Amino acid sequence: MIFSNLLGVKNESDTTDLKEPAPWFLKMFGHESASGEKVTVNSALGVPTVYRCVNIKANAVAMLPLQVFKRTNKGREREKKHVVSKLLEDRPNPYQGPFKFKHLMETHRNTWGNAYVNIDWGADGRPKSLWLLNPSVTEPIIDVDTNMLWYVTTLPNGKQVKIAYHDIIHLTALTTDGIKGKPPIQVAREAIGSSQAAQKFKGKFYKHGAVNSGYLKIPGMLNSDAKNVIRDEWEKANTGINNAQRVAILDAGLEFQNISMPLKDAQFIESMRFDKAEIATMFDVPLHMVNELERATHSNIEHENLSFIRNTLSPILKQYEEEKSFGLFTERELQKYYLKFNLESLLRADKKTQAEFYKTMTDIGAYNLNEVRELEDRNAIEGGDVHRVDLNHVSIDIADEYQLAKAGATKGGEDD
Repeated sequence: MIFSNLLGVKNESDTTDLKEPAPWFLKMFGHESASGEKVTVNSALGVPTVYRCVNIKANAVAMLPLQVFKRTNKGREREKKHVVSKLLEDRPNPYQGPFKFKHLMETHRNTWGNAYVNIDWGADGRPKSLWLLNPSVTEPIIDVDTNMLWYVTTLPNGKQVKIAYHDIIHLTALTTDGIKGKPPIQVAREAIGSSQAAQKFKGKFYKHGAVNSGYLKIPGMLNSDAKNVIRDEWEKANTGINNAQRVAILDAGLEFQNISMPLKDAQFIESMRFDKAEIATMFDVPLHMVNELERATHSNIEHENLSFIRNTLSPILKQYEEEKSFGLFTERELQKYYLKFNLESLLRADKKTQAEFYKTMTDIGAYNLNEVRELEDRNAIEGGDVHRVDLNHVSIDIADEYQLAKAGATKGGEDD
């Protein structure tokens, strides 16, 4: 019964056919695009642009440390001893490190539209480990009687279970109901289906060699069997990569008429570029990141990279921080602790620009030397924790006093 509800099948008479597929059928077997290609998660990842976009976003999230901070009277400080810190920064579960765990989580979110993390609680009421659920067999369901959110899933051993919302961290892609995310692959299935068809076409082109399209002119009339024999023999002798660029020998009055190769057609190439751009747009990935470099320059690539961090990654990271904080901390702990991604590795510029930045920050007293050395993965030095400022700058609070003292010293010098 749970499985029927999960798929959207109301009763045994709720059937489907291939002309009008029911929602549960599409969920199981994918959506067909106008190109005739069936688009599923696995088939979509076979399209290089889709794979590239998903991997770019998964790598970007996975490489960033998700750290625990504690609010203090002076601001905040890193908290490394909290159980949540050890879980997120050391080992979410015995089989995955932080990078693999975040990478798979973001991959789920970008392919299925949803990532589900099951929290395994210890006897002390604190999170002990985190486990990713298979999004293809997990469904959020609201109990109409209690209005409570549950997650129905199938475990690797085949057992179906129902998990309460407070035991799940749920990350979504774009959502229209606030509960379940829409898979980008489903939304972009036309562009992806077109790319799948283009890849198959290219494969067949190389399989059949340079003379894949054309016709044989034969004197006289032939029956269908004879035509099939001649066609098969011609393809066997003259098509395929091994026969490409070889000289064909025609006898018995045969004449081959070649048809122009579609791969040289500008319209075909432009359509492939359009599909790539559409897919990259759907995933919010700049075109230069999917090797579309014709219009790219050094300055606009730098601008696009910053735009990617601000407009694509930042909203995703914000969702991670909020949902994981709510799921892993108690209500009392939320008043003191919070999670924050460290973006330093993404924002780091070239060495010259970085050095100028450090100099400015130390001159105004924002960083001390040991903070700079920590950012550069170097050991602290003695006396490096002191914040220093340029002698040409003083505190606003003592600016008047400083100016008066300076004026008095100057006047005293003239009297002497």
